[in-house]
Amino acid sequence: MRITIAHTVLFAFLATRAVDAEGYNKIKARKYISEALPDRAGVEPKNPRRLLVFSKTNGFRHDSISSGVMSLQMLGEKTGAFTAVHSEDAGIFEKESLVTFDAVCMLNTTREVFLPRNMEEMSEGDRKKAIETDERLKANFKSFVEGGKGLIGFHAATDTFYQWADYSLMMGGLFSGHPWHEEIGVKIEEPSHPLVAAFEGKPFKVVDEIYQFKKGFYSRDRLRVLLSLDLSSVKNEGGRDDRDYALAWIRNVGKGRTFYTVFGHRDQIFWNPVLLKFFLDGIQFAMGDIEADATPSKKSEK
Repeated sequence: MRITIAHTVLFAFLATRAVDAEGYNKIKARKYISEALPDRAGVEPKNPRRLLVFSKTNGFRHDSISSGVMSLQMLGEKTGAFTAVHSEDAGIFEKESLVTFDAVCMLNTTREVFLPRNMEEMSEGDRKKAIETDERLKANFKSFVEGGKGLIGFHAATDTFYQWADYSLMMGGLFSGHPWHEEIGVKIEEPSHPLVAAFEGKPFKVVDEIYQFKKGFYSRDRLRVLLSLDLSSVKNEGGRDDRDYALAWIRNVGKGRTFYTVFGHRDQIFWNPVLLKFFLDGIQFAMGDIEADATPSKKSEK
C-alpha cells in the first residue's frame, strides 16, 4: 500500500489516541517538573548518594505517586545531589540491598507495606513466613536509620505501619485524619533555619490535603518543626486540643536523620519550584550533606 499524507495524519491521530490518560499526564508532568527544578543542589554531596524511593501501598493509593517518583528522579539527576532508585518490592529492604542506599524515601506509602495484601487467603505456613519476613525487614529498616542513614517521608508516609510504633516515632507522626483539602496559609517557624531558606522568610499559601497526627507520636518535644498550618487561613480548627498542626519537621534518630513533610497529595506539589528546593534541602539533610540543628522545638525555646 502506498503511504500518503492522509495515511500519515491518520496514523499520528491513532497513535495519539492510543496514549492513555496516565501516559498523557506523565508527559505533562515531565514538562512541568523540568521547568520547576532548581539548577543546583544546596551543597555538594560529600559522596555519590543513592536514594531509595519506596511507594508500595496496601491501603489508599495516591494518584500523585507517579509524579512524585518522576520529580525525585529528575531532581536528583538535575542537581547531582543523588541518584533516585524507585521500587515497590519490599525485598529491597533486605540487608544486602538496603546497605547500598544513603536514605529511604517513603513516598505516599500506606498501611503494612512489608506484608502481602492477601494474608487472609494464605496458608498458615505462608502466613508465618510472611510475618517472619515482615519482622526481619522492619529490624533492617530500623537499624539502617539508627545506624546513620536517612529517612524521608512525603504525605502518607505517616499513614503507614500502624502496627509498628518504632516506625511512627522515627517518622515523627501517625495519621489521624485530614480535616483540610483547600488553600491554606503556611507559617515558617524559624525563618533563619537553613532548611527553610527556599521560602526567603516569607509565609506562603498552597493547596493540598493536610493531615493531623495522633497524640503520642507527634510532639515538639521530639521534633524540630519547620513549617506549620496558619489556622487563621482555614475555618476548620481540626481535632487537636493544642491546635498544633505541623506541615514539615526534622529529627535525629540515633545516628540518623529524618525529614518529613505533609505535602504530596496533589500532583502539583511535585512541580512547585519553591517546594522542590525545600524538598531537596530536606533530603540533603537526611543524607547528611546539609548540617542543620534538629534540636526539638520545645527544647530549643528554653
